[in-house]
Amino acid sequence: MAGILDKKERMLDFIVTLEGRRQAAQGQMKIAYASFTDMHTFYRASGSFDVAEPADNRLFFEATNRIQDVIVPELEPGNSLRPFRAGDFVVEGHTMASGSFKVGFSEKSNILTGSAIQESDVALLDSITQNFNDLRILRTSDPFSDTSDLVLSSEARNFTMVKDTVFRRAPKGTHFVVGGKHTYTKANIDTAPSLFLDKRFGHFPNFDYLPPVNLPAPERELGDPLGTYLNLTEEPDMTFDDVINSMAPNVQQAKIEFDDTSRDNNLICQVFEFSSDGVEKLSIVDGGEFDDGDPISPGKQVYYVGKIIRDTSGTETFFNIFTVVFD
Repeated sequence: MAGILDKKERMLDFIVTLEGRRQAAQGQMKIAYASFTDMHTFYRASGSFDVAEPADNRLFFEATNRIQDVIVPELEPGNSLRPFRAGDFVVEGHTMASGSFKVGFSEKSNILTGSAIQESDVALLDSITQNFNDLRILRTSDPFSDTSDLVLSSEARNFTMVKDTVFRRAPKGTHFVVGGKHTYTKANIDTAPSLFLDKRFGHFPNFDYLPPVNLPAPERELGDPLGTYLNLTEEPDMTFDDVINSMAPNVQQAKIEFDDTSRDNNLICQVFEFSSDGVEKLSIVDGGEFDDGDPISPGKQVYYVGKIIRDTSGTETFFNIFTVVFD
């Protein structure tokens, strides 16, 4: 909030953040929700009833961009993170820096490499969460809820993903034995379906099979097709059993229980990959909701988590690393 307030007027000052401006310039900005903060004001009790003192004569700072504005870092094409800062960390592309040190009169960041990146994964994610807390968004407490916390089951704190992945949509590369250790070359990306053929995207309108047709006559609703065009897209998963059957047999899995949640259960989920090469944010594809016949908790929401990679022809291909199911 900013401005000079009087007894009959309320001035709300707002700006479009740098990320919002970038999206607006590309025609991608869509305002879906609004929140308010009282970060730039203060409260002082007036009298003995703890009533806030009038703010008529106070001066307030104008709204401005802050590093805490970035809660969900955006991805550039090719799984490269747009520059953002969280706490003592600065991430740009795959490069991650921590803190700063002075060289002469200039200040440079301490670029992290190798194991230092993997050791800083929790600290960076906690800093992103702190960005959200630092917004100090106003909210209304639910008087009929005894908690608004989010507590995950203890067994979900850590689990290990093994490297012996069974590929169902892209065959393993050539098998080698080096020093008694079995290994494979990289999977052949050209054998995996592109985004416009992948069944995981088939339910989105932008990925519909739309063969070209002639303009319809005035008395007809649809025009005649220009020709016979083969539909090369994969058959989409129609049921939750189809989703399960599309996975490899005996697939590794981990179950995470919500020991404590709020009434609304508004969740935000981001997935990052930390390796010795840098930090990446994985892409998430909404696979849709499937009926599971459960009268208590109807429906299972499926999300596919992975990377979007270009094949040798320059076509974008989605490689699914793991699947998340919310029940």
